[in-house]
Amino acid sequence: MFGFLAFFVGALTALQSRANGRLAIHLNNGILAGLVSNLTGWSLIFIVLAFSKKDRSSFIRVLKASRHREIKLWEVMGGFGGAFFLAVQSSSVPVVGIALFTIGLVAGQTSSSLLVDKLGISPSGKKPVTLLRVSTALLTLLGVTIAVLPKLSQGKFSFIYIILALLTGVIVSFQQAINGRLNVVAQRPIVTAWFNFAAGTALLLVFLTINLLLGGKVGSLPGNPLMYAGGPIGLTFIAISAYTIKELGVLNFIMFSVAGQVVTALIVDAIAPADNAKLSLWVIVGTLITFVSVLIPKISEQLGKKKA
Repeated sequence: MFGFLAFFVGALTALQSRANGRLAIHLNNGILAGLVSNLTGWSLIFIVLAFSKKDRSSFIRVLKASRHREIKLWEVMGGFGGAFFLAVQSSSVPVVGIALFTIGLVAGQTSSSLLVDKLGISPSGKKPVTLLRVSTALLTLLGVTIAVLPKLSQGKFSFIYIILALLTGVIVSFQQAINGRLNVVAQRPIVTAWFNFAAGTALLLVFLTINLLLGGKVGSLPGNPLMYAGGPIGLTFIAISAYTIKELGVLNFIMFSVAGQVVTALIVDAIAPADNAKLSLWVIVGTLITFVSVLIPKISEQLGKKKA
């Protein structure tokens, strides 16, 4: 059951990409779409805090820890990574589709996790860089390369969005490690999320201001409530993750989650492709390679247990 829940978390991430992508098209502004999604999720957290005494106590605990410098300022700034993710996600998906955005994101996360573990940024401390992890990272990068290879010669293909997806994956890896440090103090994922949404909203407001000053345009808010699903999906992701990780462990959770993410992205692009991103055999093969690459560590772990 827990494996299914982790797979579901990954599926939600892909669906959030489509929801925010559609919102960006309607608003004619990807940064504004990210901000609206962030504000929607943040508003729901305020409601949770109003009815949950444990979460309110946790919130006060984080504030006291910050005031007494038990946690550093940068440890409550994980939301900056979330802001970058939302801005890139909302802007990229309408152009390149969910599948390409997702495998670029996964490649960035997988590759940068080597550095995150080496530096010991997460609460689990430093971890060695093994040949298996390096091989997995290289295989995910191969998947991205294969997926975008036939489009590199097309003038209309915006390669910058793939680079941004890769960069976003790198930033998200650091964000997850920072959130882990904050959650050690908060001990309540909803409170950790509150600080993420707060920091993310502040940065997205800066992004939007710069965008508008440079001539960015803004459309009207849509009447379709489904276009605002990105925020609630983000909260659902946090709740299920907090419940599931302690049962599966981090490694197993990531494997199932990424599997759900890439498979759902492929299915969504097959059923309802973005206007400028038709699904091709290259994208399918690239996605399958990415899927296999994230399963390799899990398979290796199971083989090691059998030998033992």
